[in-house]
Amino acid sequence: MNATTADHLLTEEERLQFEEEGYLIVRNAVEKDHLDLLEQIVDTIWAEEKYKGLSEDGNLFFPNFVGQHQAFIDLLDNPKVFPKVWDIMGWNIYLYHSHLGVTPQEKSTDDPMKYPLGFHQDSGRVNADIEISSPRPRISLKVAYWLSDVSETGRGNFYIVPGSHLKETIVKPQDQLPDGAIPVCANRGDAVFFDRRLFHARSPNHSPIVRKALFYGYGYRWIRTKDDTTIRPDLFAKCDPIRKQLLGHGTNCNGFFSPKDEDVPLKVWIEENLQSKPA
Repeated sequence: MNATTADHLLTEEERLQFEEEGYLIVRNAVEKDHLDLLEQIVDTIWAEEKYKGLSEDGNLFFPNFVGQHQAFIDLLDNPKVFPKVWDIMGWNIYLYHSHLGVTPQEKSTDDPMKYPLGFHQDSGRVNADIEISSPRPRISLKVAYWLSDVSETGRGNFYIVPGSHLKETIVKPQDQLPDGAIPVCANRGDAVFFDRRLFHARSPNHSPIVRKALFYGYGYRWIRTKDDTTIRPDLFAKCDPIRKQLLGHGTNCNGFFSPKDEDVPLKVWIEENLQSKPA
């Protein structure tokens, strides 16, 4: 992060959209050279997993990918994206979950979409264990980086129900989309933010374009990691303090609940560079 970071904080329009609708698209979030490198790495992982006996349809769901390559780590604090993350959630955050997805063509372009889609909120038991709260607390959000063009429907787009992050449940018809559901259409290199409470679902890929996406889940540091997180030691050693915070580093367990400055260098950076005192 540098002096231009403040240029990428949320605009008032973006803040209003995220609070009211639960999602936000940041266009051209990744430079082309970085994007090409990311796709090459994902293709290599996909090929390796196919060699190991990936499912017949070739779909890949691959968690805990971030610590495998520097190019993935470089997206942790993407200057066009990360300032918006901590502008929404504050500074006591880290990457609690990551997964990449690759989906080749599953159906003919002429096949109609089959229902129902698997609409859900993220976080599993969280949604039952804190049922008393209405709306449920945000706790985390995801950023999806698109390595393929999903600017048209039928390409494995995920569908969302804008505003549903403020609800505990929605009606999920068996033969059609839920009321208000829309496809997320994004260009290669775009980043899509979505609140973990937003009801969403992936649709089948009917196109010859292989769907490829990277998902970064940011949550509060007192949330347990959702992955068996492994970071290559050589890559972790090269990280600056803020990246180490995002990869789960802390001085002790209590520092995740009552952090000191050495636990949260992001807080220190914000105070020193943006002349603000976060709560």
